[in-house]
Amino acid sequence: MKFGGTSLGDAERIVAVSEIVRQRLNRRPVVVLSAMSGTTDLLVEAVSAARRGDREAVEVAVGELAKRHRWAVAGTMHDSSHRHDLDLEIDAILEELRVLLRSVRVLGEGTPRAADTLLAFGELLSTRIATAAFIERGIRARWIDAREIVVTDDHHGAAEPDTAAVAERCRVRLRPMMEQGEVPVIAGFVGATPEGETTTLGRGGGDTSAAIVGAALGVEEIQIWTDVDGLMTADPRTVKAARRLEEVSFPEAAELAYYGARVLHPASIAPAVRQNIPVRILNSMNPEGAGTAIVDRTDSGAGSLASVTSRRGLRALRVVVRGKRVDPAFLSTVIRTLEHCGVTGELAVASEASVTLVVRGDPQTARIAAELPPGCDLESVPDLAIVCVVGGALVDNGEVRRRVLEVLALHEPVVVALGAMATSVAAVVAESHLDATVRDVHRRFFE
Repeated sequence: MKFGGTSLGDAERIVAVSEIVRQRLNRRPVVVLSAMSGTTDLLVEAVSAARRGDREAVEVAVGELAKRHRWAVAGTMHDSSHRHDLDLEIDAILEELRVLLRSVRVLGEGTPRAADTLLAFGELLSTRIATAAFIERGIRARWIDAREIVVTDDHHGAAEPDTAAVAERCRVRLRPMMEQGEVPVIAGFVGATPEGETTTLGRGGGDTSAAIVGAALGVEEIQIWTDVDGLMTADPRTVKAARRLEEVSFPEAAELAYYGARVLHPASIAPAVRQNIPVRILNSMNPEGAGTAIVDRTDSGAGSLASVTSRRGLRALRVVVRGKRVDPAFLSTVIRTLEHCGVTGELAVASEASVTLVVRGDPQTARIAAELPPGCDLESVPDLAIVCVVGGALVDNGEVRRRVLEVLALHEPVVVALGAMATSVAAVVAESHLDATVRDVHRRFFE
């Protein structure tokens, strides 16, 4: 059971999570927790302020962190003795945080290794508070340092877990506790190298922690508890008629996550996919809801579409070769140049003499143009968005593909591409056309 930051937003939410866990003790849960909502942003702010030597900004950020977590302690712990002990524990963690930030400020720089150590404090605080709240409410919970379980490489900021090492640590540390009826409580997002250096798992790291530990234990289900009822046929803020999906396949879920569904990160479910363990998206504000199950295959088979998702804030970079002779290595050269300039494509379409990459943000086009091989022209088209239609019907049903492409074509796409797994069709449209495109697709295929 993994609970995200919005599920741990304050004392009331932590108490609610305690009740959700308590009602499922018969399933022998392992609980993975994110930091309280907003905490990681405050830590990023504190690290940035320390690097630039801004003592006042550091104190403001740490003061806000202390206030939020002390309020959470006061609101969850009713036994005065237990509350006093937890207050001392939280104070010690906050003092350690201040000492480390002071070191960064004095030195005027913070290495990726130091940043990982500091960013891990959010989860260390939330798990301590939640574990104490669980115990006070009759749950035999035990706090486990994630750094002793989730073994990773030393790629700080985006560390890769060592699945074999995690499996062995779970077998030795967690399984005996579960067999004795205890509930392990572990920080998500946080790990450590074999030498014990703190690491973080990058975007979607909390979900990855849950998936990697769940896969190591061979659990019957991995639950991702968030603040929505599950995956939807469209963003309900854009489409009022959007409805919850009861079940989607792993490939469909990966495509939805990649192209804009913010419920989970596409890489986070990979460990579950490899072990064929169902992942269920649930709402901690509506714990009786059925959520969405992500499974190896759906009962609906290949005859259906799952959802239409989208993402804003994109632009297209189009590289075209002038002249008649084309270097066979043209495509790989363009990709390497963009990577060297720190640009990662969200979508790529290539031919012998041109490459179009859809990218986020506003890359340094002048630098890219200067580093491209002679004879290449670069065009940048801003204010774009991706609309992606996802579903098993696209794999082998040509009629469905034709109908989807017909609808997308009405909205003047800049690029259209069939996904690599064939379960999606993505169209890049002007950002001003995005909402109309999503509504049109949803109306024709989902309503």
